[in-house]
Amino acid sequence: MANRIKIKVIDNKSNFRLRLPSIPFWIIISLVNFAFLFKPVFLRYAGDLDEDAKFILKELDSKSINELFNTLRSCGRFDLVDISTGDGTEVKISIL
Repeated sequence: MANRIKIKVIDNKSNFRLRLPSIPFWIIISLVNFAFLFKPVFLRYAGDLDEDAKFILKELDSKSINELFNTLRSCGRFDLVDISTGDGTEVKISIL
């Protein structure tokens, strides 16, 4: 059973490198639940978002996020995203 996510992004053109260590799902879920406390405030002051984005934010709830992470956890270890281009750009998101 997987319980962590690891993210690596490398872009040689802009000299951007992001390597996050493996983060436990419980930390991500806790941060997402905390962010949902501010959802009403964000929706009130997000006037520049298009209507589709506002609709998605209104419909999204912590239960949906928890279901997503439970599904990812039940799938075991795998690479969710693994993209490499010829110019050295690399994006990899792994479920560990």
